[in-house]
This record gives sequence, structure tokens and C-alpha cells, in this order.
Amino acid sequence: MYENMTPEYSAALDVIIRARRSVRAFSTIPPERKAIEAIIQAGLFAPFPALAVAGKPDFRKVFVIQKSSSAMGAAADMLKNRIAKLADEFEKKVGLVPFVMNLKRVGHEGVPGVGNAPYFIVVGERKGIPPVAAQSLSFCLENMWLKATSLGIGFQLVSAAMQMDSDPDFCKLLSIPCGEYALDGCALGSPADTYQPPSVEYPTLAKSVCWL
Repeated sequence: MYENMTPEYSAALDVIIRARRSVRAFSTIPPERKAIEAIIQAGLFAPFPALAVAGKPDFRKVFVIQKSSSAMGAAADMLKNRIAKLADEFEKKVGLVPFVMNLKRVGHEGVPGVGNAPYFIVVGERKGIPPVAAQSLSFCLENMWLKATSLGIGFQLVSAAMQMDSDPDFCKLLSIPCGEYALDGCALGSPADTYQPPSVEYPTLAKSVCWL
């Protein structure tokens, strides 16, 4: 299985992993469809819980919502309204802490990446036992993120999509049974010319690893 792997492949993967960043400013010119399909295919290659989805060949679904479509406007409104309701619920519980203030801002201005990027991608993973659909979605999105990075395409997580799995209108938009799929999402597009990747300090081997 691994006989064709070479040090060059490993070095290339290291470069891609280090280059991966969230892109929050997108060009108005959309990437080519074949590039988007290559990114989605990388997500479809991600691991999944075989026992949890046994006998369910449609366990993973991907929905591509284009910026110019009516579906984008509908999805943006639904997400915005859902986050606004969440902000109100959290405010009653914990008050106007910074997290709640950020939610209220998103509920007012809209969810970042939904409508300002050429593509909003929603990935669905059928729920099962054991309940590990969320973990499968994280593997799927990480694969997509790394592939997008390798193609020079910007990627932004849209974690607000996780809140929509039991929203009847949103599930109807995607034509999936309400509550049967865990959801997550991302925005895809070429980075804007003005975009500058942030500087990030990651944990180090020396400080983070203990050999037992």
C-alpha cells in the first residue's frame, strides 16, 4: 500500500500542513469547477465509522451552494437567524460575555463565509451508533482544507452549519431528512489580493510531547 511513497511526498505534505490557514477575504473570481471537485473528492476519501453507517451507502453527502444562487441567499438568512436565536439563549444564561457579543454581531451581520465567498460547502454525515458523525466530518473537512491549500484556494470553516442539522427549513433546502445527518461547512474561493495569512505560533515538540 505504501511502497510508492517517497521522501519527496512527505516533504510536500509538510509544506502543505505548515501553509494551511483560514482565509477570510475572498476574490470575486471563483475557482474552476474541477478544482472544487478535487477538494470535495479529498473530503470523500476521509475516514468514516464503518460500524456506525453499515448498510447506509448514502452516509456522506456534500452540498455545493454557489454565491450567485437563490439557495445561497436562503442559506445565509437561515444561518443568520439561527445564530441570532442562539445569542439570545446564551445571553439569558451567561450574560453579555465576549462570546455572546460575537454571536450577536454574527446574528446581525451574517455568518462569515456565507455569501461573501464563491462557494459555501455543506457536508453531511449520517448519524449512527456509536455517535461519531461529528468526528467523521472533522476528518472530511481537514482533508478538504489540505487539498485546497495545495491548490492555492482559500478555505474558511463555517462551523455555524453544525447548528442546522435539526432545522426543518435548512434540511429541506438540502433535501435531506431533518435530524438524520450531522452537518458542518466551509467557504471556498481564491484569496483576495489583499489577503495576508496570519502569523500563528503552534505548539512545539519540546513543550508539548512526553514520551512514556
